[in-house]
Amino acid sequence: MNIAGEHEDAPQGSPITELSEEQSWELLRQARFARLATRDGDEIDITPLNIVTDGEKLYFRSAKGTKVLHLQLNPNVALEIDRTSGSEAHSVVVRGTAAMITDSAEIKRVEGLGLRPWLNTEKIEFVEITPTRITGRAFRLGH
Repeated sequence: MNIAGEHEDAPQGSPITELSEEQSWELLRQARFARLATRDGDEIDITPLNIVTDGEKLYFRSAKGTKVLHLQLNPNVALEIDRTSGSEAHSVVVRGTAAMITDSAEIKRVEGLGLRPWLNTEKIEFVEITPTRITGRAFRLGH
């Protein structure tokens, strides 16, 4: 990506460009909102959530409930962010594993990252996602 936000490696005329892992991480670091896919048997749930990143991990908070139960039964997750800016859109998908954070020092550290829910509801569970695969795409809109 050059200084103007354009992707230099995009073939002229191609409306879709694959992003490098570093470009995808840059978008993840800027994101505060994502969608999380969890699995419960044959059912897949998608949940909106607030996220932060630190290093090569993602974090979110949750109330006790279905999402936390799904994560405890099957820690394999997918997380997606997207955004649009002018005539370009981006999408990043993270596949990885989720783990509940139970260590009080680690919870305090993650709280210091500025992870804040949109709604003033009790979200006492802290979750860490360790990516196993990250893919990203940029789209030129209207072409």
